[in-house]
Amino acid sequence: MTDHAIRPAGARRALRLAPVVAAAVALAGCGPDLDTPEGTTRAFVDAMAERDWAGACELLSHDLVHRSMDGNSQYCPTYLERWHQDTELYRTLVVQGEASATEEGYRLEVAPEDAPDRTEEVVVVEESGRLVLLRYPGRDTATR
Repeated sequence: MTDHAIRPAGARRALRLAPVVAAAVALAGCGPDLDTPEGTTRAFVDAMAERDWAGACELLSHDLVHRSMDGNSQYCPTYLERWHQDTELYRTLVVQGEASATEEGYRLEVAPEDAPDRTEEVVVVEESGRLVLLRYPGRDTATR
């Protein structure tokens, strides 16, 4: 007997839809809230920790990327990978408190979980209707 003979027709359809439903749930509600400076920063830190260079680039300001990469923004993932070969720091970064609004954008701090006194400032701005990082943690110590 085959699997099709054992399972009712409705069960086959449910099994085919399971991955689609799981992906929709993952996109809909899990992960940081990209509508907040804290959530955008958390998403960037998570992307860097996972070495998801393209995902991290999506969360950076176009202005920052353009200036930092001599106008070659299409190579952002390559630059981040080259500059941040050791991503261990990102695995322990924690957003410290809530963001404060300034003229430049939203300012907040991140620090390693085990060293809350070693804070780094992050600046998040609105660009094209979404929040992105204008200054990101680890940028000053990047190997260029």
